[in-house]
Amino acid sequence: MANSKHDSGMVRAPEGFRRVGSVANAPWFNLKKGNVLFGILENVYERPDERVKTKDGTPGKSKFFQLKLLEACEARSGRGEDAKMVHAEIGAVINLNYGPKTKSLEDLTPAILAGAEYQVWVQVGDKFKISGGRTMWDMDVQVKQTKAETVLAEEPDFDGDADAAAAE
Repeated sequence: MANSKHDSGMVRAPEGFRRVGSVANAPWFNLKKGNVLFGILENVYERPDERVKTKDGTPGKSKFFQLKLLEACEARSGRGEDAKMVHAEIGAVINLNYGPKTKSLEDLTPAILAGAEYQVWVQVGDKFKISGGRTMWDMDVQVKQTKAETVLAEEPDFDGDADAAAAE
């Protein structure tokens, strides 16, 4: 089977395949007190980010995660003043900021590419002040492994077999 169809008629990759590139224009999880994200962690990606400067002053990059929603949540679609709050449906891919509360999710991505599956649950708490006049959202981030990595079968060793040598 080369591909299969969603209920919507769209072609999708066969079961067990993992996306290696980000979904373009996916909405961002809205950091709003009480908002909950529940989904399957797909991967961590990098994007150009004008707010991050390299040593030579050029724009840098920032990381973000993408998750496939298992429950609907509130998300932000668009940029800056043009951004709108949207209702992200089950099955949608959504972006999650990389930060102090989420960065440990990156440690799971090698296992995901090896076939593991992790469900992630995030609830946004209060916004509070940190150093330098900045603010940060308190977030409760939890993870549950729902599928282990795929174990590759060991290749046979044809250099010699101890049982065959003993039989001679």
